[in-house]
Amino acid sequence: MTNLMEVLKDQSAFGFTGKVNLLLSSNGQFQGVVYQHEGAMIGALYGQLKGKKALYKMIFEDVETSEHFKFIVEPELIAPELFTMKMSFDEVKLEAQAIYQKYVQAKKLKPSLSLRLVVDPEIIVNHEEITSDEFDILSVLAEWCTVADIYKYSKLMEFEVTNALVSLRKKRAIKVFQN
Repeated sequence: MTNLMEVLKDQSAFGFTGKVNLLLSSNGQFQGVVYQHEGAMIGALYGQLKGKKALYKMIFEDVETSEHFKFIVEPELIAPELFTMKMSFDEVKLEAQAIYQKYVQAKKLKPSLSLRLVVDPEIIVNHEEITSDEFDILSVLAEWCTVADIYKYSKLMEFEVTNALVSLRKKRAIKVFQN
């Protein structure tokens, strides 16, 4: 069975320009797309994610999922607005390996998706240092309150959401409630 990394490697070796669509093998449902220009990865979309985050999410899902994906390679001109990055296959491979280690470690810390979270306003009074990832989570929490919604609506990668939630909990910036 071919995986996404093999497809990207092959297309990169040929200097491919176009898109690689990621579809579910079971029903052909579209899941995401990787855009390539002259073999370089220049953009990706997967769910709410764009660019590198979408690319790595697709790679990790392909590695870990029991559902098999199929890939449709379509040569075509790529619109300039789709150029959100420019990485060679080797750069993608190296960075994906480094990020995957963080991804695996964070999976052990992932909270139950049914938990409800509320921002503790004391975080503002205490002048705690808030990272950009933590701010993203707090922004999502302004509208959504379950852990499942935070993972769904945050533009961060899954491991970044998990690490930010753990950090915010340690800082006592969020309160946790059981449903």
